[in-house]
Amino acid sequence: MKIRTFIATASLVASGSLVAFSGSAQAALYTTCVGDGGAVTVSNDLVVPAGKSCTLTGTRVKGTVTVEAGADLVAAGATFNSAVTVEEDAYLDLTDTTVKGTLTTESAFGAHLEQSTLKSVDATEGFLYTVDSTVGGNISSEAGELYVSGSTLTGSVTGDGNQYTDVYDSTVKGALTVNGNTLGGVFCASEVYGAAKYAGNADILQIGGEGLLGSCTGASYFGGDLAVTDNTANSVLDNAIVRGALTATGNNPVLVVGESARIRGKVTGETADARASSSPSAKRAAPQDRGADLAEKAAERADAARADAGEAGKSSL
Repeated sequence: MKIRTFIATASLVASGSLVAFSGSAQAALYTTCVGDGGAVTVSNDLVVPAGKSCTLTGTRVKGTVTVEAGADLVAAGATFNSAVTVEEDAYLDLTDTTVKGTLTTESAFGAHLEQSTLKSVDATEGFLYTVDSTVGGNISSEAGELYVSGSTLTGSVTGDGNQYTDVYDSTVKGALTVNGNTLGGVFCASEVYGAAKYAGNADILQIGGEGLLGSCTGASYFGGDLAVTDNTANSVLDNAIVRGALTATGNNPVLVVGESARIRGKVTGETADARASSSPSAKRAAPQDRGADLAEKAAERADAARADAGEAGKSSL
């Protein structure tokens, strides 16, 4: 019969406590963070307890990082050597930080990634706001909000059942898939080298150039095939080069192709000339930039987390 023992180097209610659960085979250790943590190395796993806030500056964590339900983790100049998990209604804010494992969010409030380097990202619900960052693998977002700006993505980008999937001034070396987004998506001044697919989306699709969401400065590039199919969104393709074929079938209204679009391959399906298009939706005012909305939402949560962590005091990591 295995006997488990409980050992704590400090009270569980204290920040930075080290907890051990030991069995017959090995001990599993983790450190909790509540409050402000500095430039130290955490040799085991790190946990931000449910409903608490932790800030890290220059911290290195060798094990996994878990942000429990309703908790907040704000990190700058940190290094996480393993996976990071963000649980329900929790929040993650990373600046100039490296995550060597997969970042997973599970019904989280959101994740703001800026000037950071990550292995891969898998997000379900909540928002994913990635700015001036590098992702070595894939980004996948489901049933949330996905906004990517100024970033380089070695793998694919998938926005499935989101509110929207917007990509600005970024490079996607793999495939791009935008499927079933209720508020459509934007692809602006960006490059994708794998196949690109927009399917089953509603509201607005602005794929390069001037569009229904306003001006887009800079041309876009599609290195493979582009499929825009079965959308009910008002869809515009302009100021873009498509090296492969364009498939535009099942769209209602049909895809509008601007005069600055260049399709090198075969065109299949029905398209409309932008000059002949008279869609009333094209004349409506552009809504507020979605990136600005996310930036405000992230800043409010991060500021509250810093205030909570400051009140808790220094975390004894």
